[in-house]
Amino acid sequence: MQEVDETPRSPTRRTFLRILGLVWLTSMGLILGGALLAPHLASIADAVLHQTVHRQWMRLRVTSEPSVFDLSTPARTLQSYYSALYHGDVLRMTQLTDGALREQMHQRVSTTTTAPAFTPYQSFLRTEQHGEHEVVMLEKLHLFWSNGLRFLLQREANQWRIVSVMPVP
Repeated sequence: MQEVDETPRSPTRRTFLRILGLVWLTSMGLILGGALLAPHLASIADAVLHQTVHRQWMRLRVTSEPSVFDLSTPARTLQSYYSALYHGDVLRMTQLTDGALREQMHQRVSTTTTAPAFTPYQSFLRTEQHGEHEVVMLEKLHLFWSNGLRFLLQREANQWRIVSVMPVP
């Protein structure tokens, strides 16, 4: 027969195992919670920062709804631009643009035979310079990205037209 050691274990070992178990459970909880929240972190950060730090940015959304066409403000002109671009509307695209950009956009839109499968588009706009008849708007896909597009818009009568689009380095 074997002898069983009946000496009591030290309470420090139990305490150590309890602390180790608690650390393990906490880390597993944080890992699982992070995995569940990971797909939504960008939306959460955008919502929080849009309400706090980035108040000067406006949210631009283009959905699969019918094409928007409003040239009353620079922001609505850009929304109309993206809407016409995504829906493949050549007539509206030529009304929105001016100069060399008009020809580029006409060629780009007319080369597609059918409108592509639509995916919702979301970005952020900010007016950098605002004059009487000229506006420079910065557009970013995400608030944290340093790259984006710089739109130069000019006002003709009561309508705004996009004159040039340049990437921001």
